[in-house]
Amino acid sequence: MIPISPRLLCCASLLKGDYVCDIGTDHAYLPAYLIKSDKARTVIATDVRSGPLESAKGTLKRFQAADRIRLVLSDGFQKVNPKGITDVVIAGMGGETIRDILSDPSAEFIKKNVNLVLQPMTKAEILRKWLAENGFTVTKEVAVKDSHVYTVIQACYSGEPYEISEAQCYYGKLRRTDPLTKIYIAGIQDRLHTKAHGLADAGDPNGEAAVRKLIAEINDWLAKP
Repeated sequence: MIPISPRLLCCASLLKGDYVCDIGTDHAYLPAYLIKSDKARTVIATDVRSGPLESAKGTLKRFQAADRIRLVLSDGFQKVNPKGITDVVIAGMGGETIRDILSDPSAEFIKKNVNLVLQPMTKAEILRKWLAENGFTVTKEVAVKDSHVYTVIQACYSGEPYEISEAQCYYGKLRRTDPLTKIYIAGIQDRLHTKAHGLADAGDPNGEAAVRKLIAEINDWLAKP
């Protein structure tokens, strides 16, 4: 049985096509799962380091999945041939890193009807803001419990930038009625409260007030019926 995490299972559930590019594949558990479960016909799996790709080779051999998975040593999309790719998964990285990968010139092909599945480990608010400013519509967002509660974002390029509030950058399109969303937001609130206390200790009342206003706006959203 392929040891795939709940995070990656959630990513797999949001894939739509049969040719997947997995950026930052690590041990290649997701590509192996996609092929063995017939959720994809072909997978390109990349990593920026050679060590994880060596581990990935062992995974593909172990699960007899090497014939339809190509491993590529690449920083983001830089060494990826985009022809035919229907879906891109970028999971297990910080929101800033995912943003940087998507904004690189080598990622231009994602604007051609490619389904994006993004799973930021931290700073998802930075990624959500970038998606909005650059015309990527978030079609679905799901909270998933692994060691912590994380978010998985599905998006596609529309070419129409849109504005989202600072509070929306923190909760995105999560369903507020989902119990996991409440846990996810609680973690954000803890982080913002810590930031507010730090600003107060540093003698920055305006900064503290701005963060507490943000906390209140997130709480107002969460409290809606």
